[in-house]
Amino acid sequence: MTRAGKMARREAIRKALAFEAVSPVPYNFDFTTPVRQRLAKHFGCQDVDEAVGNYILQINVGSNAGAEVNRVAAGLMEPQGNDVFKDEFGVIWNKGAGDDIGIPTNCAIAEPDAALINLPDCRDPRRWKGFDEIRSKAGDRYVLACFSSPLFQRAWFLRGMENFLVDLAINEPFAHALLDSLADFSVAIVDEAARRGADGIFFYDDYAQQRGLFFSPAMFREFFSPRMARIFSQARGRGLDVFFHSCGDVTLVLEDILAAGAQVFNPLQPEVMNVDAIARTFAGRLAFYGGLSTQKTLPFGTPADVRAEVRRLKDLFRSSGGFILSAAHAVQRDVPQENVLALIEEAAV
Repeated sequence: MTRAGKMARREAIRKALAFEAVSPVPYNFDFTTPVRQRLAKHFGCQDVDEAVGNYILQINVGSNAGAEVNRVAAGLMEPQGNDVFKDEFGVIWNKGAGDDIGIPTNCAIAEPDAALINLPDCRDPRRWKGFDEIRSKAGDRYVLACFSSPLFQRAWFLRGMENFLVDLAINEPFAHALLDSLADFSVAIVDEAARRGADGIFFYDDYAQQRGLFFSPAMFREFFSPRMARIFSQARGRGLDVFFHSCGDVTLVLEDILAAGAQVFNPLQPEVMNVDAIARTFAGRLAFYGGLSTQKTLPFGTPADVRAEVRRLKDLFRSSGGFILSAAHAVQRDVPQENVLALIEEAAV
């Protein structure tokens, strides 16, 4: 299958981010390894992203990020045996449950002591090995450098979730020092991605669960949004579009994320955020990438249900633009093949 339409995919993405009408609506789908294998067999080729007509070439420069495709930094994960790995920050990961991120099993920074903060070199050649080669094969696709865990997630990976939440409450000087160091690291990632010719940069950092934030909006504004603003400003100053991902319901701080400089929000989970209300509220101000249910429609709906939801999302953003159609997560192994194919076929219309 080839993409519909004649507009260069990079141009289509840029028009969407500028809130211009684009037809067909640009789309981009990620797939877990089992689904990717099924599609490779179906299409008779290994380049599933090109086969489905994806508009974006995502290159992952984070060492530990679930997707196995275009992970140029995977070499930074040192095998420890028995599906256990050590990342460049000193965090030990147990990946025995499958091909996702895994579970951190140690506290690389054992105490809330700023003297213990020792971050790796973001320009380690292993992080960027293969980036230029992959980018050179983008064709007319939009090149998006993807960096997981710039602030909150990385902090709790290093300290443990409970420990870092306590740090935010009673060890504020340490929490500020750690987040400042992580912001420095992220700014350096931005500079390198820009130097290597990315069109945009995608930051993944989960601040919420399905019922709301992990902490108060006031705490988000004290510890995180100013550092986001610094990182995002650096990216935009270097000519990169800023994509931002957080799972969960971040409705209470979505205005803050926009004010920090994000241009695109992902994944817009329909189970936890009011997609219609948010589309109206942020029309012409914030673009969205996602919106299609991976918890209900894709695994449990019919192909007709999938097609109907794709059409509804396209219609919702038709007048305002600012939309890249996608599932709210990588398409999981529990999604029937006929639903995956319905998604791809309806997206291309």
